[in-house]
Amino acid sequence: MNQLKLSLFLSSCFFSVSVLGQIQSNSIPLEEAYRWAEQHYPLIKDSDLIDKIEAINLNNIGKTGLPKISLNGQGQLQSENINIPIGDNAINAPLETFSAYVGIDYDLYDGGIKKAQKASEIASANVERKSLEVQLRSLKDRVNTIVFVIALSRKQKQILQTSKEDLEVNIQSLQAGFENGTVLESEVTKLMVRQLELTSEIIKTEGDIRTYVSLLEQLTGKTFPEDVQFELPYVVPTFQAEAINRPEELLFDNQKSLFAAQEASIAASTRPKISLFAQGGVGYPNPLDFSDISTATYALGGVKLKWDFLDWGKGKKERERIKLQQEQIEVDRELFLFDLDSDRLEYQEDMAALQVQIKNDEAIVSMQKDILTQSKVQLDNGVINSNDYVTQVNATLNAEQQLEFNKIQLQQTIINYLTLIGQL
Repeated sequence: MNQLKLSLFLSSCFFSVSVLGQIQSNSIPLEEAYRWAEQHYPLIKDSDLIDKIEAINLNNIGKTGLPKISLNGQGQLQSENINIPIGDNAINAPLETFSAYVGIDYDLYDGGIKKAQKASEIASANVERKSLEVQLRSLKDRVNTIVFVIALSRKQKQILQTSKEDLEVNIQSLQAGFENGTVLESEVTKLMVRQLELTSEIIKTEGDIRTYVSLLEQLTGKTFPEDVQFELPYVVPTFQAEAINRPEELLFDNQKSLFAAQEASIAASTRPKISLFAQGGVGYPNPLDFSDISTATYALGGVKLKWDFLDWGKGKKERERIKLQQEQIEVDRELFLFDLDSDRLEYQEDMAALQVQIKNDEAIVSMQKDILTQSKVQLDNGVINSNDYVTQVNATLNAEQQLEFNKIQLQQTIINYLTLIGQL
């Protein structure tokens, strides 16, 4: 089988939108409808929330590197305390003690925890953004369905209207024959009945069109004019595979990046941490001089080292878990691409089959029109009756509808194919 190449050319279009969302132009690019649907969908509000939450979390992580200042106080009453004999005398430490001080701690080296936390937060926000894109992508399929149902209904109305007008000509011809006494009145009535049936079908089709347009207005939040038309991409099928540009691909990458950031956080938690500390306050008795049992101010400072070098294998197990989760993501990616390739092949086969069907339908319509032309002559000459003519009218009408249905179906299949691989 040859491959299908789809060359996409979007024509530029300028249009105006009123404050209330009333679309003034009657020609709308399909991609613009996609954009409106995404902007109107309630889920889009999550995008701003993700940005705001990420900014707040990053700001909080940044502040963990600033000095920590705390106010501390403690008082206690003891049953006994230190008694230091000195010659005939003794120093008796008081049974009640208290202290109040300001403490300052500043991390000189945190082992890279803050950097890992920022990377993890950014990766987590990116995962949420791509997840949102994946969910919003389904709106394109909904827009495609509604737009092509509208197009098909309008084409059906056009065909019905043409058939009704043709019947009107034949009714007038038979009416003249009836007035001249060469045609039975029932023959005229049969055509008039079919004309009324076509009118009913046109009215129903018009109602369907209004319903579908209303659904699209609800989906996009815009109000469209009755004769709105949607500009579809111009495509030339030549059977060549296209590159895939789906948000799921980046979602898988971002999920792996998140796990990598989590792994970096585990590694950082096992490194030594160095910090400065200082205290300054007042205590009774003097916290730094046991011989001074009066209330006294004091200050101290120094360097602290903390190293949790033994975690009993917890970090190793966490890294094993992360590695398994990354492998699981690759399995999900492989499954996604497998299903996508299957869908691509199905679309390509459908497009090839529809092209063959359309050629066949065109031949059928051409022959049915020739038969209808001959039937009209036969009806005028009394060779056939109105029932025979209406039967041929219906056959021609069905053939034309099938042709237009397959043409629109091919167009929709191409657009769905482009949407599937992320080219729209």
